[in-house]
Amino acid sequence: MLGTALNIFVMIIKTKIITIIALTIILTVGTTTAVLMKMQNDRMIASKLQDTEILCDVIERTIDSAMKEGKTAEVQRILESIGKSREILSLRILSPDGTVLKSTKDVEIGSRSADFLKSYFGGGEKPRLVNETTINYFHGIKNRPECFRCHDSRNGIVGFIQIKHDISRNVSTFLSIKRLLVFSGLAIVVLVSVILSMLFSHLVMNPLKSLLSAINNVEAGNWQTTVKINSNDELGIIGSSFNKMIQEINNLYKKNIMKERELSKIRLDLEHKSKLESLNGQLEFKLKELETANKAITSLSREVKNKNIELEKAVDRLKKINDIGRILSSIIETNELIRIIIQTTADLLRAESVTLHLCNSHKPAITIQYKRGAGLESVPDFSLEMNREFNDIFSHGKPAIISYQFDDDAGVPACGQKIGVPLRMKGQIIGAMMLENGKNCGSFTEDEIELLTTLSNQAMVAIENAWLYESVKTNYFATIQSLVNALEASDRFTKGHSERVRMLSVELGKYIGLDFKELELLEHASILHDIGKIGIDNFILQKQGKLTSKEYSLIKTHPLIGDEILGPIETLEGVRKTIIQHHERYDGNGYPYGLRGDEISMKSKILSVVDTFDAMMTDRPYRRALSLRSVKEELIANAGTQFDPYVAEAFVDMLNASGDALLAAAGYTTVFTPG
Repeated sequence: MLGTALNIFVMIIKTKIITIIALTIILTVGTTTAVLMKMQNDRMIASKLQDTEILCDVIERTIDSAMKEGKTAEVQRILESIGKSREILSLRILSPDGTVLKSTKDVEIGSRSADFLKSYFGGGEKPRLVNETTINYFHGIKNRPECFRCHDSRNGIVGFIQIKHDISRNVSTFLSIKRLLVFSGLAIVVLVSVILSMLFSHLVMNPLKSLLSAINNVEAGNWQTTVKINSNDELGIIGSSFNKMIQEINNLYKKNIMKERELSKIRLDLEHKSKLESLNGQLEFKLKELETANKAITSLSREVKNKNIELEKAVDRLKKINDIGRILSSIIETNELIRIIIQTTADLLRAESVTLHLCNSHKPAITIQYKRGAGLESVPDFSLEMNREFNDIFSHGKPAIISYQFDDDAGVPACGQKIGVPLRMKGQIIGAMMLENGKNCGSFTEDEIELLTTLSNQAMVAIENAWLYESVKTNYFATIQSLVNALEASDRFTKGHSERVRMLSVELGKYIGLDFKELELLEHASILHDIGKIGIDNFILQKQGKLTSKEYSLIKTHPLIGDEILGPIETLEGVRKTIIQHHERYDGNGYPYGLRGDEISMKSKILSVVDTFDAMMTDRPYRRALSLRSVKEELIANAGTQFDPYVAEAFVDMLNASGDALLAAAGYTTVFTPG
């Protein structure tokens, strides 16, 4: 029997090998055909792209030779001669702005090339396939000394050669080859599949059908059946083994009948009453043991289920704490941080109201209250002595649970619950947080109390970090402001300029909607935007008359000087970008790089408007300060040319909305005098 099983296993392996070979041939032929077709297609296109480049180089050299000899009419004849080829769809010579100077089609001369406007992006353009059968190429004609008589020597490119090359005949030829290869591959796969199917049917399926027919006869009760397989392979051996097995089963069947008769007699003798009673007693004992085991298993299962529930709650609590901690650690602005802490705590513990009180000795006391449906509000008249619940938390330094009675809206007595936790920083209690559950007979669970305690600890770490950041930031800005004040002290006209620009820029950034990080970069840049003037002679900066062109050129270098001064400070990269662009104009006529539109950052656009506003609002060596009304009109008049229209209009809207209070806070005085 073991030998028969091994023969069956070998036969199965052979069948699988034949199948794998067929699949391998199919995959190999298909993959090879696809790869070859892709390679040939890529080579054909690359060759045509290279031919287009070479053709443009030849045309350029031919035209250059004709131009050197003064034969300008020869250029048109060259283009028409080359354009007669069926593969050349279009051949033109364009000016730098895309105007057709020469063309194989006279009607195009003098018009603008639509292809140039849509496709060309710089002098380094390569030939490219615009569709499956056409190559479009813009070849730049470089400016040479002999061209300076007609072209500005500062221009690197004096024109372009545009050529459209038709490769449809090559594509058609390639598609014919592709179809031939595909049909050949399919024919090979079909032929191999037919041959393998015939071999499989002859060598495996026919013998298997004979073997299965014999097995079905045996299952039907015909023990005299035999397998007829006339071969010496594995299937023939299996057939012979099957015939021998059937013969042995017939012999065993006859022996079993005889033994069954003998066992029947023995079974009658063993069916004694006492034996049965003994067996029944043992069975009852076993059943009791099984019942006891089942009860123990049920109890353990209940305990495991409870433990799993507790574990799931703990995991969920840790996940919530981790998510909240990650959110809090990413916020460094104190007011926003406190708002997130209160809102998150209320949502997490489903509280109807949350009150948070902080009374650090180095900062003014803060009391913020949140009520569901009403939002956040400040409580300026909060007194710790008058609030017994908060006072108890401060005194004992432990979480407190307070139950109370109240009448609901319908006048029905109801009960509620409050829970408070102390807020510690460096071991000292500097505040407390109180949650109130307004639901009827609602109560906080032990898990929620533990969650609130852990959350309050994380909140205080985040608040401490925010306070530390604010302290460092304040000292940092004070140091920078001192340096800027020292720079401005020598010029009475610009004294306080950077501080006023800083304040108004930050207010405008908030009005427009910049985020916290963008506002911080804008504040840095506003203070330091004129730091480059340290490299400009005071005689030029304080000159009362009109500047010469040379003096004005020196003034225009101060953004670059400022960028160079701040260059070694890696953390001020965004500040440097804002400073170096703050004299760029929306229409591209600014300095130092002539950027335009969206090429200028939003922070630089804001700084440009505010810097110009302050310059017009204050006395300068060469003129008196303008009135506020004149300044607003000047800003609106230059919107779209010097300034971004959106930023200029937003600034004027902000000034109109805030009235004189904002300008007074910034230190302007001329606005309050008739002008």
